[in-house]
Amino acid sequence: MNVQLSSTVNYDPDLPDFLDIPNVSAGAILKGSIKQFGKKNAYIYRDTPITYNEIHQQSRRFANALRKLGIGRGMVVSTHLPTCPQYLAAYYGIILSGAVYSPLNPYLPAGDLTHQLNDSQTQVVVTHESVAHSIREVLADTQVKHVIVTGDSEIFTNETPVNLEADEKWHSFAALKAAASDEEFDPGIDPENDLVHIAYTGGTTGSPKGVMITHANLVSNITQIAAWTAGALPILDEDGALRFAPVEQDLEAYKIKYSIPFAEEVRLSPSPLFHITGGIGMIVSPMAQGVTTLLPDRFVPAQFLDLIEKYKVSSINGAPAMWNILLNLPGIDSYDFSTIRNISSGAAPLSQKELGLLKEMFPNARVGEGYGLTEGTASVAGSVIVAGGVHKAGTVGLPTYNTKIKVVALDGASEEALPSGQAGEICIYGPQVMKGYFNKPEETAVTLRNGWLHTGDIGIIDEDGYLAIVDRKKEMLIYNGYNVYPSRIEEVIVSHPAVQNAIVIGKPAKKFGEIPKAFVILKPGSCLSEEELINYTNERVVHYSKVRELEFLEQFPMTAAGKISKIHLKKQEMEKQ
Repeated sequence: MNVQLSSTVNYDPDLPDFLDIPNVSAGAILKGSIKQFGKKNAYIYRDTPITYNEIHQQSRRFANALRKLGIGRGMVVSTHLPTCPQYLAAYYGIILSGAVYSPLNPYLPAGDLTHQLNDSQTQVVVTHESVAHSIREVLADTQVKHVIVTGDSEIFTNETPVNLEADEKWHSFAALKAAASDEEFDPGIDPENDLVHIAYTGGTTGSPKGVMITHANLVSNITQIAAWTAGALPILDEDGALRFAPVEQDLEAYKIKYSIPFAEEVRLSPSPLFHITGGIGMIVSPMAQGVTTLLPDRFVPAQFLDLIEKYKVSSINGAPAMWNILLNLPGIDSYDFSTIRNISSGAAPLSQKELGLLKEMFPNARVGEGYGLTEGTASVAGSVIVAGGVHKAGTVGLPTYNTKIKVVALDGASEEALPSGQAGEICIYGPQVMKGYFNKPEETAVTLRNGWLHTGDIGIIDEDGYLAIVDRKKEMLIYNGYNVYPSRIEEVIVSHPAVQNAIVIGKPAKKFGEIPKAFVILKPGSCLSEEELINYTNERVVHYSKVRELEFLEQFPMTAAGKISKIHLKKQEMEKQ
């Protein structure tokens, strides 16, 4: 089978080709981090530091509080929270108790909220006073037995619980923790089979599906990320604590190889914690690597930039929509970005124009892209980080350790890998691939075939094994029988110096099936006409990919996870017809 295999020069030569991943529960990661980093600042929220020890103690208290409520192994606890420190104790408390964590977007409309609570069979919801009314409205239509509420008075203490009316179903998060012990207990997890997450997909077609992630999936992916980004391998202690340590012991040599010393990274990301990017990139992965993570309430560009300077941030993770805003922010050149050593972009492809501008803005950083998805726990591929490796612009890099990637024919006629250079559906094989969709065996069988995850993304693997993302399979449009990839057209549109950002969708058209329609945000002060931009674009694309309609917008509709919502734009077009 012609799956990717790249030259080992792009992988750390001091690491094994295949990682030995311990068979432990995800709680072992938290236990190991306390041994290494206990007194270190794990998070900074509103200029207040929170240590690893504090996270661990509050998590154990919440695990015991859940046990007192009768919640344990295999039962589902959903979080319905904005980004806040309480999220961290809730997350780890859930997994330490043996229960299954299922994140909810706290701004879901009532119908979607009810569906997810019922579909996941949630028994407990942890919510915030600012959004608790949403839970109250749907509670009678769900199986939820307990609602746990937190709020601003509980951010840094258990002594000032939120005020609640007397109701046996409703509890204060702080009060429950204050009344519980912080003793450690063994919930009896079977890592290979027991679930740690039920994370819901975005639901771009049909209802969102619950992705089942086992403890083994999560531990595998965190191990893969630690090896890929930090050259660190797992060490399992006799008492079941899972630590990570870099193979390279010489500090100067390590700094040359990975640029940011292990356990000295200061990380910043605007991703909400309920999204998979925030959950893994700001909760689990930092815990394993001794990172100090800044928690912004939300993405406010000026505040975001001030945090970089104030705390000498060394690593930033974000999505293209965020980078586009920052790159076009007035006064951006006045900020000091000299401490930044790593810039990572994910969730959608970056244009070559934006990639070049990021390299100019962050001259001391390695700028790269990664590829991951909920069904792959989080990460499956990334730009080469180790010094001396080859970074190929326009790609998301190489498969991470213990992972295989292939592309197959879009029509599903064959499972055989296509030759290098040909576009096809991306398929993933590795220990981070989900167990399946919760209570959806038919959908699972379609997506998981012989251990290979069929992603629905379209990609190309070159002769060196580098993966380039072409588009989402479901976003590909068919014009007059031709496959048209919106991301290719978007790349051309944003290359125009007057354009800030662009989105292309397929608009239904009786004669042609679909036509490419572009939505464009111009840079401030630009006076480019629709006709001029259409002509510019169509001179640079193949005949069947020509833009047939173009509309200027002031801003794009966004999802709560910080992605541009193509679904919203498509709905608008459908309503016009």
